[in-house]
Amino acid sequence: MLGGVTVAKSDPSRQASRRDKAVAAAWAKLREGDLAAAEGSLSEVYQKAKHDPEVLFLLGVIALNGRKIKRAEEFARRSVEALERPDSLLLLAQAQRQLGQTDACAESCARALALRAGFEPAIEVMAGALEEGGRYDEAEAAIAPILERARSGGAAAPQGMLDVAAKLAIQRKRYNEAIETLDGLLTDESLAAQSRCSVLYSKAKALDRSKRYEEAFKAAREANAIGELPFDPERYAAQVATLVENWSAEHMTDFPVSSCDSETPVFIAGMPRSGTSLIDQIIDAHPAASGVGELASIEHFAYQLSAAYDHTKPPPACFGRYDRFRWTRVAREYVKQIEGQAPEGARRIVNKALGNNKLVGLIARLFPRTRIIHAIRDPRDVAISCFMGGFNNRLHPWTTRLEWAAEAWEQSRRMMDHWKATLDMPILEVRYERLVADPENEFPRLIEFLGLDWDDRCFEFHKSRRTVRTLSYDQVNRPLYTSSSGRHVHYASMIEGVKFPSYEV
Repeated sequence: MLGGVTVAKSDPSRQASRRDKAVAAAWAKLREGDLAAAEGSLSEVYQKAKHDPEVLFLLGVIALNGRKIKRAEEFARRSVEALERPDSLLLLAQAQRQLGQTDACAESCARALALRAGFEPAIEVMAGALEEGGRYDEAEAAIAPILERARSGGAAAPQGMLDVAAKLAIQRKRYNEAIETLDGLLTDESLAAQSRCSVLYSKAKALDRSKRYEEAFKAAREANAIGELPFDPERYAAQVATLVENWSAEHMTDFPVSSCDSETPVFIAGMPRSGTSLIDQIIDAHPAASGVGELASIEHFAYQLSAAYDHTKPPPACFGRYDRFRWTRVAREYVKQIEGQAPEGARRIVNKALGNNKLVGLIARLFPRTRIIHAIRDPRDVAISCFMGGFNNRLHPWTTRLEWAAEAWEQSRRMMDHWKATLDMPILEVRYERLVADPENEFPRLIEFLGLDWDDRCFEFHKSRRTVRTLSYDQVNRPLYTSSSGRHVHYASMIEGVKFPSYEV
């Protein structure tokens, strides 16, 4: 299985057509992890078979494994429209889950189960999505028959079902039960490294909430050691220095400026685990606002600019063919995209992509009338939350060590200080500690910054049925709490000796 999707196998006994050869080659490349080659194998056949359900399905699997979720959802939907099959419906459900579309995900899983009774991958995806959406009773009901059947038959329950069961136990505050389930999974020698990593992070959460902090830290450290990626703090600081130099006030004077005059786009910038999801959820609760999560569209444009950038030429020639007309087109396409994802009538639509702190200068040139919210939190709490939370990926390799997180926090502050000093645009600083301690003043201040009238529904952000697809998903679905402020004190002995940047609430 790849991304939870069953990999089909071609019949070697029949003479393969060009289409069949392309599909077989794509599956082979996908199994090797070469997504670009897999997609390339289908390029020619797709042009001639745009309604082929298997080709569309395979392109969706490639997109899902490449974390191009919206693209995966599109291909999966088209595959289902061409031929409704359990596997294609499962793929669609997986993409919908990643997009936070809990109801749609559950519906797709139900359709798959109608075609294939007892289809366990669909049950697992449905239960996982329901748990992430705070619908615990429904999630437990979905997996209960399978777990009971395994218990009564003396067989081991499927790993995925047990993982969901453990997460539900954590949400129900049955921490010992969760830890026992997770320990059982960890003794399974067939557990893949990536799954083992996820189970260890869940165990760290359960132990943390049980106030067994040393054990929690140990579980997180073991998880972070699995596939740990290299991170060079000095090199990262040099990269930030280059960014600050390239986007200096002097250089930006001659950078392209979009003629997009929309006030709709709003961006949250800041470190992971700094309250970005909470801010997003508060704003989304306002009837005239919405959130689109961590939309990476602007980051993709930044990659295109970076590839075209020629440091030997002065601006705007340094951007090559990306002149102000292209910047305007990108900006307007983005506005159209977010308006298509938000409820009708939303006047402010928030994007909280974690790379926004690097892109504030570009954002200001694309959307001259935008507003930026800078989320900031005690670096010690950020470091602990990231270390315990399971980022461990190519975008955030610094999360696996506390000293690396401290350096990344300092560089994020350096970038935001630069933007505040050089850009003539509104940037609101929101400190997490103040936000949770004084919501009566901080929430209205946030909404006022967006140019919206106050609405009491913002105080009830946790009642939203919206699913937040971040590590904070289970925190923004419950009433405001202050226990995460000063979280680092429980790990004082573990962070001793780490040099953290200065911070005042």
